[in-house]
Amino acid sequence: MNDRIRTAIIPGSFDPFTLGHLDVVKRAAGLFDRVVVAIMVNPEKSASGMFTFAERKRIAEISVSGIPGVTVITAGGYLADLAGALDACAIVKGVRNTDDYEYEQEMAVFNHERNPHCETVYLPSYGKMTEISSTFARRLIFEGKNTDGVLADGASEFIRSLTGEK
Repeated sequence: MNDRIRTAIIPGSFDPFTLGHLDVVKRAAGLFDRVVVAIMVNPEKSASGMFTFAERKRIAEISVSGIPGVTVITAGGYLADLAGALDACAIVKGVRNTDDYEYEQEMAVFNHERNPHCETVYLPSYGKMTEISSTFARRLIFEGKNTDGVLADGASEFIRSLTGEK
């Protein structure tokens, strides 16, 4: 019997963390002993997003609160190196469509070459989750629209406190 704790990393820029991300985290938490949500700098995306990294971390923490075995961190550098440092056996990625898959497959090959002890696991999005993205959430927030069904309730409240909306 293997007594090793099975750790998975769910990486992303999470600007902001959405219900789509939360769905992936909940499903991963059912598959692994420990899940680390890693808010990472993605050099291909804007380093300066709508939210600071501290705000992104807080939004994610609020969203995942109450899910056993789930923690949130911020990190830089290579994901494969972080996986090694955390002794993670898996990198979990949500996939909404073929564009997501193609991008994530390229990243999976890179990560596997750098850390062959860590597998990439894809979790497909289902139903309405295929329509939710951080880009969509940012648009709603920017326009002052309701984020129900896109962000966790507590996260929406925290964001409203940042923007001064009621």
